[in-house]
Amino acid sequence: MSLIRVAVVDDHVIFSQALKTLISSFDDMYVVFSATNGLEFIDHLKIQKELPDVLLLDVRMPILDGKETIKFLARSYPDIKVIALTMEDDEDTIVHMLQYGCKGYLLKDVDPPQLREAIIQVYQGDYAYIEIVKDAIQAKKRSRFEKNKLEIHFTKREEELVQYICGTDKSYNEIAEELNLSPKTIDNIRAAIFNKLGVHSRVSAIFCARELGLV
Repeated sequence: MSLIRVAVVDDHVIFSQALKTLISSFDDMYVVFSATNGLEFIDHLKIQKELPDVLLLDVRMPILDGKETIKFLARSYPDIKVIALTMEDDEDTIVHMLQYGCKGYLLKDVDPPQLREAIIQVYQGDYAYIEIVKDAIQAKKRSRFEKNKLEIHFTKREEELVQYICGTDKSYNEIAEELNLSPKTIDNIRAAIFNKLGVHSRVSAIFCARELGLV
């Protein structure tokens, strides 16, 4: 395997420096460059001759955060594989990053051997996720076996909300406002959808709905 080129984008300088030192200690990868926010990273990309294979991307940063950075990469540099390395483990953030092609989602307290393995997995075309996403993938796998047995019938409103849940990164409050419905009504419709899909989170709903061809 060729040496894996890694880039680091994180606004915490001490963490970033420690991360670069750690990656440099692995014998199968090295850091091509680092940046303190998404805009600085994009500026680097435009002049860099050696592009990274894998990007370790923080989510919460000033100027241009991880969410906007991965949006840009999905459009302009889709071959760069992104691993979110962050302290943000809320469902909305995870959903957003997955929607834009994030191949890995890890928390910053990950063990060094796990980080190295995650970088290799993502480089080789696999995925590396924390437990909430792994649970969603397991739900997706279960749905594959149940696909021929399930006949899910959504109401028109449920079908509409499924498209928002799976096709956008809008929050439930934003969806309620756009559909001119109360947050409580959206919560009730969402609960009905989750019950029909047999899931308990938005992440799982996205995986299952896509697997069943509902979006």
